[in-house]
Amino acid sequence: MNNTVHYIAVTAPDGEVIGYAWAEAGTDDVEWIDRRASSLSAYKASTEWYTRIREARDRGLTPLGALHLLSHEPGVGPVTEAVDADAVEELARVVTPADDQRLLDQLDRHDAERWRELADAFDALTDEDRDVQWGGGQKSPSGAIHVPFPMYSEGVDRVVHALHRVGAVTPEHRWMDNPMPVPSPEGKLRPADAVRAATAVVRGEKFSDGTIDRALQSGLLDAVAESLRAWYSDPSAEQPSRASAIRPESPRSHGSPEGHGSSRSTHSPEPRRLPDQDLPELPDPSLPMCRFCGGSPAADVAFRAHRGLVVLMGFRKTDGPMCMTCGLAVYRALTTHTLAWGWWSPLSLFLFAPLTLVRNALAVRKVKRLPAPGPGTLGPRYDPGVPVRRRPRAYIALIPALWVLFMIVTGLSGGM
Repeated sequence: MNNTVHYIAVTAPDGEVIGYAWAEAGTDDVEWIDRRASSLSAYKASTEWYTRIREARDRGLTPLGALHLLSHEPGVGPVTEAVDADAVEELARVVTPADDQRLLDQLDRHDAERWRELADAFDALTDEDRDVQWGGGQKSPSGAIHVPFPMYSEGVDRVVHALHRVGAVTPEHRWMDNPMPVPSPEGKLRPADAVRAATAVVRGEKFSDGTIDRALQSGLLDAVAESLRAWYSDPSAEQPSRASAIRPESPRSHGSPEGHGSSRSTHSPEPRRLPDQDLPELPDPSLPMCRFCGGSPAADVAFRAHRGLVVLMGFRKTDGPMCMTCGLAVYRALTTHTLAWGWWSPLSLFLFAPLTLVRNALAVRKVKRLPAPGPGTLGPRYDPGVPVRRRPRAYIALIPALWVLFMIVTGLSGGM
């Protein structure tokens, strides 16, 4: 059974949708999702909006109350009802003509020499260039196996350099958060999708060896070049429709060979098997990576736990970059532990336990300012679970405290 969702759309001064804040009926929190195809400046603004949402919730407002309060901010739409959370996530995946134009604006149409170099570089690719050889894979005397790596030719390096020079590799496309464009059955790509594919392939190579190799074998890189060259010759020429140019895929599906599709241009050789290896999906290198799940963005924080045992005391510290989800999980776990067991010695009661709780409360503010993290790369993401106030263990210390209070009141009553 679906739960009704209420949401607000947040836009930048130029009208670009930054993202959506939403709350699901029956929950006690407001979620934020940024629009995947938004500009780099809009993505940075989404961090500020996530902070505003946290601040509204910290004021004690209900989720719906927080949405109504934020809906009066400049650039925010009215509170709207959706069928479920999937409907809001679908809105966040919308790609507008303005998004396409922003990517095309990154291309340098004024330097004809750069475009000639792009054409020459692709036309000069030989079968030897396309048949990428792989090094590594051998076992050392110690038993360690060297990780395989592609050895690209000067011709392939020339192609990559040419794509950079014409502006087809741009930070305006957040390739880690979006699916890899796939050529149509005719092997065509829309110009904006060619920029998306060029960015994802070239930047993806730095984190997943063989991304360029796969793009060469699948025909994707040839489709990129053909689309960009056609656009430079005639920007007004008819292009493939978005429906035929991109097949629905999960975000960051370009990490697997199949993510590039099977359509091939006339210049592409037959596909071949790549070396067997698990290719990791890594986060945007401009953002810190969570030490637990590998997602980003992450904040460098430290959470602590304290335990007092009459004359013995224990201290625990977990620090490092953490995403919003894993950081919240660590905070809630260690804070709950301190609330339960941090009071059982004099120094713990009056010094260490209160200090630990205060430091955790300050640290978690940095985590809550982060937007929702992207897919993790190091392992499962921690489950934050329920808030501390809803965990029975957080109230263990109240049992002896109430018993002492009861004894005091009883003693005072008996002495009267």
